[in-house]
Amino acid sequence: MTDYAALAASLRDNEAFQAALSAIRSEALENLAVLPALETEGIRNNQATVRVVDELRGNIEAFIRSGLPRKAAGIA
Repeated sequence: MTDYAALAASLRDNEAFQAALSAIRSEALENLAVLPALETEGIRNNQATVRVVDELRGNIEAFIRSGLPRKAAGIA
């Protein structure tokens, strides 16, 4: 059985992965700040990018929470 909580925690703790997500989100937000109001396709695309990054991070946290509390077996 796959331990999705552990896999999700490894993604959350992976600095390169988190930096890549932050860069993608940041670029999309910067694009939204400068796009003309009538560039609706560009606005939607950049909004979708931000939403995907936010949802991915939220899903990673949800997987981690769903695996808790998992405690190491104690000594009997």
